[in-house]
Amino acid sequence: MPPRRRTRFDQDQYEMLRRCSEAMDFAEWNGWYAEDLAKTQYLRSTDSYGAHLAGADLAYWYLEGADLRYAQLQGADLSYSYLKRANLANANLSGTNLWRAFLGGAELSGANPDAAVYDGAGKIKYDADQASLLRSAAESGNIALWNDWYQKELSKDGNDIRMYGAHLEEASLRNLDLSGAVLCYAHLEGSDLRHVKLYGANLLHVHLEGADLWQADLCDADLRHAELGGANLAGAKKDRALF
Repeated sequence: MPPRRRTRFDQDQYEMLRRCSEAMDFAEWNGWYAEDLAKTQYLRSTDSYGAHLAGADLAYWYLEGADLRYAQLQGADLSYSYLKRANLANANLSGTNLWRAFLGGAELSGANPDAAVYDGAGKIKYDADQASLLRSAAESGNIALWNDWYQKELSKDGNDIRMYGAHLEEASLRNLDLSGAVLCYAHLEGSDLRHVKLYGANLLHVHLEGADLWQADLCDADLRHAELGGANLAGAKKDRALF
């Protein structure tokens, strides 16, 4: 029996995917990939078919709508990646880290997500200084301290706020008064927001996947386009909140 062909990592493919991720535009990748798959159909029965991204560092990448059919993603780090409506049909996810990855609307037919791992000990961009600034502003009753700083960060030339936002993943913010806080695009995945007051807060496009919002006050908050997959909203006040 001939030896099983090993999956290889392709640096050129990786760089193209990175370029499209940073541009938040997958027209180049999807066009090239569909053509490449058509040309290499004869390889479908081997481990060489599809994108060669085994072991790749894809943590926090923006991959919405990316065509990753048949991709070899064994052992890749996709923690906190944004895979909304991505096509992962028949992708090999054995050992892939999908911790806090957002897979809303993703196509997973023929893939093996049960063989993935969900390891919270992987890469995390949590910024203790940002968390400290937010907490100090809340505890001083002057949330404008945070808002003024954050709005300057969001408006920096050359940056796309959808690509970063504040990194407050897994943060413990329980019982804080964050009424009127600007937290649009912030990463709050898995954060402890129990009893937090977010009255009138700007939560546009915020990442709240897996966050605990038990009995939080979300009245008048703007949650349009927020990602709430797996969030606990039990007992939360949501009067006049926008979703």
